[in-house]
Amino acid sequence: MKFRSIHIDTDRVLSLSAIVIGVGSLFVILYQTHLMRQSQHASVMPYLMIGFTSNSGGIHVNLRNAGIGPALINDVRIRHATGEKATDPYTFFLQGDANRRKLPLTVDSAVAGRLIPAGEGIQMVGVDGQFLTDDRRGSIFKELLQTFDLAEVPSNWYEGVGLPAADPRRAVIQVVYSSIYGDRWRIRSNSFAPEPVRD
Repeated sequence: MKFRSIHIDTDRVLSLSAIVIGVGSLFVILYQTHLMRQSQHASVMPYLMIGFTSNSGGIHVNLRNAGIGPALINDVRIRHATGEKATDPYTFFLQGDANRRKLPLTVDSAVAGRLIPAGEGIQMVGVDGQFLTDDRRGSIFKELLQTFDLAEVPSNWYEGVGLPAADPRRAVIQVVYSSIYGDRWRIRSNSFAPEPVRD
């Protein structure tokens, strides 16, 4: 009789052990799947940056993808002193002054649905170098700095054209974008790094 009860206890121990091993294996598989999914998402992560260039190629406010995956633009807005507007920087810049319509502005529209491949960018508003005389260069440079709040612009550039380094009247460009997996981020022109968007 005692031998039989030991045998039953051994069966129970083996059964419980098999269940524990099975549950443990399930957790390991789920964790590995989670890690693989995170790795896949990170391997195609776009990283948009809003910058300002002034060189022989021209003067531009640009949007570039410094990440390792394509960025799909979901929304573009301009936040300014009087509110928020769903528009691109080019259109907003033109609305600021009627004389700007006469300028030979370049535009590469930042609009919802546009895809920016990794390592590439667009010039949202500006003037190409071949259209810049010395007088025009200075005025375009100042007007763009006066219009947009750009984190990447050093404060001495503002001071060099007689503008305060901080001015709440400057517009902030805001772009919401996503990866091919649907992960979303928001970049603002007055900030250096994108932030995740939680829905």
